[in-house]
Order: sequence, then structure tokens, then C-alpha cells
Amino acid sequence: MRSVCLALSLFFVAVLFCFIQPASATVYPIIVKGKVTMEDGSPPPFTAGIERVCSDVAGSAPGPTTNKKGEYLWRMDVDPLAVRACFLRATQKGYISTTIDISALDTTKTVAELPALVLSVRGSDPAAIEVSDSNIPLRAKSSFSAAMKALDKPDYTEAASQLEKAVNASPKFAEGWHALGAVNERLDKRADARAAYEHAIEADPKFFKPYVLLARVCIKTGDWACASKTSESLLKADKKVQYPEIYIHQAVARYQQKDLPGAEMSVQEAIRLDPGHKRPREEYVLGRILEAKGDMNGAREHIMKYLELEPAPLDVQQVKAHLNGLGKPEAAAVDPQLEVL
Repeated sequence: MRSVCLALSLFFVAVLFCFIQPASATVYPIIVKGKVTMEDGSPPPFTAGIERVCSDVAGSAPGPTTNKKGEYLWRMDVDPLAVRACFLRATQKGYISTTIDISALDTTKTVAELPALVLSVRGSDPAAIEVSDSNIPLRAKSSFSAAMKALDKPDYTEAASQLEKAVNASPKFAEGWHALGAVNERLDKRADARAAYEHAIEADPKFFKPYVLLARVCIKTGDWACASKTSESLLKADKKVQYPEIYIHQAVARYQQKDLPGAEMSVQEAIRLDPGHKRPREEYVLGRILEAKGDMNGAREHIMKYLELEPAPLDVQQVKAHLNGLGKPEAAAVDPQLEVL
């Protein structure tokens, strides 16, 4: 009798174990197809890797590499019921990539064609202070080091004071002048920032970051001649256009100077060099230029596209009010800034 009870007990345990086991995941094989481009839309001049990054460690994985055209194919198994977020990105040392969300791929299709992944040079933010030790003049080293320590706190007033000592000790230290300008902007000292950027450009005309920041300061202060001249100077010096945002600054300056054909040409080039839409305000600027030229349909199209790309900008209510008033007298009463810097 005891052996029968034991057998029954083991049977019920086995049945219960079967019920509490999680159902095996149903996965679907999908071929993911895409390409990698540089910011100007051209294929990378190197082989880039592709990787999947997920919110759970198990889902993350390295993938294929690109061919000479920047194209890739990845056969992956997709579990539509998995509770995790995943995205793809390209990998290459010294570059950063846009990402593509693949958390909800359509499992009814065998091939998923994805938008392009866009690579840009890492550290391309013109406001970033990145100076190698070998580029710091001996006379400026101690002050510059003290300034970097102050920025770590952050103590911008102390950083500015130390950077002033550094550039006074070494007036040809272009990167020091650039850093001083960036810090002065954080202190809302635009005139001092402008002067520092001008010193940086004078010290090293082939150091491109201060051109971009000077153009931004000129836009902020409404000095359209300065913004236009600075943009033109950078585009002459930087043949590879390492900072394509300069085109939108040039477009804004030309618009304000009533050069609408020149403004449209500049912003169209900005859009061409921004396939990943990292600077969606370009679409708004183009819309305003077309509005000034009397093309209300084109203006409406591009302003609406801007709001699709960036649905919640800081001045969203003003932009929407201006959009609703296009072609009407009340539109003039709502005049959002072309750039919000």
C-alpha cells in the first residue's frame, strides 16, 4: 500500500512539474537586411561591424560585417513574445552609430529591410574639450590641468580663471582658447566666448571646432554678418566638412540677410549631409525659407516633417501656431527663432 501511495505521489509531482514549466518560445527566422553609411550618405571607407544590443544580456550578440557597399545581411531568430527591447548599431573604432529599434520586427515576413545606420566621427561635438597632453604647451600645462579638475566638480568660474592663465602663458594655444570660449558660454559670457573663439581661430586656422562655436554665438546674438562670414571661412578651410551643421548656421544667416536663394541652397546641403536626421531643425528652416519665397505648400510640408522628426521641441507651441497661420496675416504675429541654440 505504501509503494502504491508513493507511486501516485510521484505521478502527481511529475504532472505538476509539466504544468509549471514555461512553454518553449516560438521563434521565427528572419533575414535582416540593411546598410551603413557615413553622414554624407556614402558607404564607409572601411568594413563596419553590426551588433544587436538588448535590455537583457542574453539577447545581445555580435553580427555580420558590411561589404564594400556598406551592406549587410543577418539571419536571426526572433521571438515575438520576448519581453525585451533590442536595437542594432554599427561598430567601428573612433566612430559612433545611430541605432534602429528591432524589438517589434514583423514575423509574418521573411526579410526585414531596415533604414540605414549612420556613422559619424566620435567626439565630433564642437563644444567637447579634448586635448592630448602632447598638444598642451609646457607653460600652460599646470593651469590647464587645474582647469580640467575644476570642470570635473564642476566649477566653471574656477575653470575659466585657470584657462585664462593658460592662454596668457601661451597665446598660441588654440585648444586652450577654444576651451575658454566653451566655459565662458556656460557662464553666459557670450562676448568673452566670442573673443576666445576668435583667438583660437587666429592661433590655428586649421582647428575647426571654434569656427562652429563662433557661428553659434553669432546666431545667438543676431550678428548675421559674423555668422555668415564664419560659416564661409569654415567651409573654405574644412574641405571634408567635418562639421556639416555649419550649413544650417549659414542658411539662417543668409535668410536674415534676405538672401533667400543662398539660404535655400545652404539648408538643402545641410539636409543632404544629414541622412540620419540628427539635426531635424533643418526641415523647419527650409520651411521658413519657402514661406518667405511664397511657397506655402512647400513651407507647410517641411514644417510638418520637422514636427514628425522632433515632435516636442522647446518651442513646439510657437511652431504649431505659426504652421496653423501659414498664408494668413496672423502668421506674422508668431515668429519662432529659426534655430534654438
